[in-house]
Amino acid sequence: MPALPRDFRALAGACRSAAGRAAIGRGAAGPALSVADQALVSACNFATTIVLAHALGLEAFGLFSTAWIAVLLTISLQLGLVVCPMISIGPGLPGEAGHAYYAIVLVHEAAFLVLAGSAVAIGLALTLGDPALALAAGMACAAHLAQDFSRRYLFARGRPSVVLGIDALNQGIKLVLLVLLARSGMLSPARALEVVAASAVLSCLCAVPFRGRLAWRAGEFGAASRRQWHSGRWLVLTGLMQWLSGYAGLLIAGALLGVTLIGVLRAAQSILGVLNLIRDALENIVPPIAGRALASRGLDGLQPVIGVTAAIGFAGGLSFTGLLALTGTSLLAAAFGPEMAAYAWVVTWYSLLFPVSLVSFAQICAFRALERTGAVFAATAAAAALNLALVYPAVRGFGIEGLLVVAITAEMLVCLVLAGLLRRALKAAPTPVGRLQPA
Repeated sequence: MPALPRDFRALAGACRSAAGRAAIGRGAAGPALSVADQALVSACNFATTIVLAHALGLEAFGLFSTAWIAVLLTISLQLGLVVCPMISIGPGLPGEAGHAYYAIVLVHEAAFLVLAGSAVAIGLALTLGDPALALAAGMACAAHLAQDFSRRYLFARGRPSVVLGIDALNQGIKLVLLVLLARSGMLSPARALEVVAASAVLSCLCAVPFRGRLAWRAGEFGAASRRQWHSGRWLVLTGLMQWLSGYAGLLIAGALLGVTLIGVLRAAQSILGVLNLIRDALENIVPPIAGRALASRGLDGLQPVIGVTAAIGFAGGLSFTGLLALTGTSLLAAAFGPEMAAYAWVVTWYSLLFPVSLVSFAQICAFRALERTGAVFAATAAAAALNLALVYPAVRGFGIEGLLVVAITAEMLVCLVLAGLLRRALKAAPTPVGRLQPA
């Protein structure tokens, strides 16, 4: 019988020791808590939407949704400029360098909160002509951005249990207050936004004691800011390209085929929401692990992280696609009524996007760790160009089948372009723009 590899023998020894079992338990707790947290947030957001839609009525809910769209835009900008670089760079910095880096990122975030909240308030005041609603939206924007940053900051610093606690507090208080206001008939779009702001602020205050050690070094501010910008600028542009690729084709197809198509695809997205939950959970887990692996063991440490993530994502997504092929008809009939059951094949085909997108996600994590996010923008821009060029003739000629084929082809193009660029990038050692040195 051949001898076991040294790594497996070491793992077996660790499992037999109490300290090893504790370390393995802590390693498994992070992903489990992240998935639990994302499930909690998704479920509460869904319940919040139902409460608001029923209590406000169609017109007022539309007004609230219009204000919230502006907030969602600022969240996308924050992810690209502040959060995504932070969760890839921060975990790989040792000791004092890490403490200094996180202090600088907090300054970036404070400036972004002021700018984003002011921009939303002023923009909505000018477009909607309702100063009270605009002010409430500006406060909700700043508070929600701060809460979202806090949870991702704590994930980056290895405190998933604290994230679960502050998210439970935020979502629970928000949902309870909205239900009470709805039952008393006092709920309005502005008051709903004020509730969002209040619950988020309380959650942020509870996160402050767990922020970890910070060390201010003014001399490192310029280098850290350039490093953030080097990575974040491409991620902001990538978000725009993803929007064009994901929504422009749907709007074109809806104009050609009618609103039934949009309803069918929305139903498919609802059924497939569990995979979005998994990806959101992986977003909190994989980038910090990849950053630490690259910092501690170089490319030899990064490649296994990316390979395992891609393999798990592809296998899990493909298994879910197979399950939908068997149960899609009954799921659609139970959730949306028997008239939707005829479109079960749409759900199955639409689900093919997810195994491919999860492989792409693993590769994107590698580029974020390497701080070469221009490659992510290049792949996404190529897919968006393909989507925009083909979706109109495809839908006009083949209907909903054409839309699905173009969407799947565009996602595969992202994956293939990323694979080619990553293979080339891994042949050279990473060369970060800036580096925080230990004191």
